[in-house]
Amino acid sequence: MRSERRSERLGARRLTAAAGAALVLVSGGAGCATVPTSGSPRAAQEDHGKDTLSQPYVRLIATPPKKGAPPEDIVKGFQAAMAAFDDPELAVAREYLTPGAAKHWNPWRQTRIYEGKIESDRAQDLQKATRTTVTLKGAAVATIDAEGRSTPAAGNLVEPFTLVKQNGEWRIDVPPDARLLSYDDLWRAYRKVDLYYPPATGEIGLVADRVWVPIEPGRGVPETLVRRLLAGPTSSIRNAVSSAFPPGTELNRISVEGDTVVVDFSSELETVPTNRLDALKAQLVWTLGELVTGRTVEIRMNGDSGMRFRPADYARYDPNVLTGSLQAYYMQGGRLLQFKEKGDGTPVPGAAGEQAAKFSQPAVSNTDDFPPLVAALVNGDGVYAAPMAPGSQWQRWIAGGDMSPPSWDRYGAVWSAERVNPHESRIWTAENGRARRVEIDDELSYGRILELRVARDGARVAVIIDDGLGTSVKIGTIVRNGQQTRIESVRTLIEPRDARKIKDIAWQDAADLLVLSEGSSGQELATWSVMEGVVPNDGPIKLDSKIKSIVAVPDHVLAAADEGQVLTYSADKHAWTPRADDGSSNPVYPLG
Repeated sequence: MRSERRSERLGARRLTAAAGAALVLVSGGAGCATVPTSGSPRAAQEDHGKDTLSQPYVRLIATPPKKGAPPEDIVKGFQAAMAAFDDPELAVAREYLTPGAAKHWNPWRQTRIYEGKIESDRAQDLQKATRTTVTLKGAAVATIDAEGRSTPAAGNLVEPFTLVKQNGEWRIDVPPDARLLSYDDLWRAYRKVDLYYPPATGEIGLVADRVWVPIEPGRGVPETLVRRLLAGPTSSIRNAVSSAFPPGTELNRISVEGDTVVVDFSSELETVPTNRLDALKAQLVWTLGELVTGRTVEIRMNGDSGMRFRPADYARYDPNVLTGSLQAYYMQGGRLLQFKEKGDGTPVPGAAGEQAAKFSQPAVSNTDDFPPLVAALVNGDGVYAAPMAPGSQWQRWIAGGDMSPPSWDRYGAVWSAERVNPHESRIWTAENGRARRVEIDDELSYGRILELRVARDGARVAVIIDDGLGTSVKIGTIVRNGQQTRIESVRTLIEPRDARKIKDIAWQDAADLLVLSEGSSGQELATWSVMEGVVPNDGPIKLDSKIKSIVAVPDHVLAAADEGQVLTYSADKHAWTPRADDGSSNPVYPLG
């Protein structure tokens, strides 16, 4: 979709109803009808200070076609009826169609988002005509598939509606084989949510899966989220995750008793193994998110009392992994130093903190593991690793003459791409010194992989690749099966452009990738949503200096500047400040 801030601006506009529908603002005030909507999904402009389990929202209620309505009004009414979430089966929308078209129309395969307007043939004599065309013209914005996955769209939209006159009334005979929503209607009819699933490896942690879900007035926010969670992950991430909820589990109801959110499931829940209960609880509370913050959650089965717990107890399942005190590092004088709160950094213990061997492009494993490991390019013949422990030595984990900078995953494996030649790359992963080749398809093997970064949730990988047409950014899903690892569901996040070169990438969190690019107008640092393929903020981060590399964690960005400085970015002040000087370079956060 477009930026979140844009959605807020759109939500703040005066909302008007299209022909054939009534728009009801659910709040008090003159001229507004009040409709009870307790617990339903929230509109973008709502007051978040209220109870998140009971929020009002804007309702668009479908009305059937008016007698004698001209073709243009029929199409406008059909558009409005498609956006009305009080009619989940879109029965009213079908009243705008001929009987044959209504029978075969399938709006569930895809939802297309647009910005545009209706145009009709003003010169046609509608009194005599029995057939006419009304055209929707504008710009394509995005598509939402049957799973709720959003994909950006571009280009012009030209959607003709063929209408015929039956029994003196105009009806649409050839509707689009999709649900069409304007960009404003999208934010009234759908909500963007993150679902969470445990990794297929069985390790502690969660993987985010972002989808758009249609609003159903008969269901509240929690019920909408949990039912979609039980439906399972989208196909793009399905092979990398699991679910602690047994197949066939159904949600009976969600209620609030005092300060406790009670979630009642069907009897399938009794088959959950004891060692999967924590994963189940984590899935539930992370998906419900702020809706259960500060409350107690109780899971029941067919009304019988069960497990009570606090959401805060499952912080260790954070998809961003780094739950302890944040550590950061940088290179200076050929050594890896750890930042201190004040003053100069201190060399890390072990080989990386010494100058005995020349190394570059260091990466640090999860600092919750002890001792953490440093991986780096050493001697020009591969990826080496050494513990952050006194007396440690570099050990080659991946052999290769032209390797990309290493990247650690949450499972203690280091990743790197081998540039076999300008037109071919291989991807390797190694754990405890044992390297294994990763199975990849032509989308990644054809071309030169310049950078490879594994997301902290361990489920996705981002690469910068040059296939001869320019640099692009691709995202893939990591699937682990015993000792075998493959990357599938590869898609292009950023297409190559002649005037732009992608310089560096860094995972800011499990869903967002920072991208440093350079073009004729200078450098640009932008945040991309990897699950939606868009820039979700108001634009790129301002750069005051020439940047060589970037690293990031949630709410923090470090960059190496050409002047031999490491800079830190303040999102509040929208400004960069020096963190280390005197020839400092290569800032490092663990993982990502």
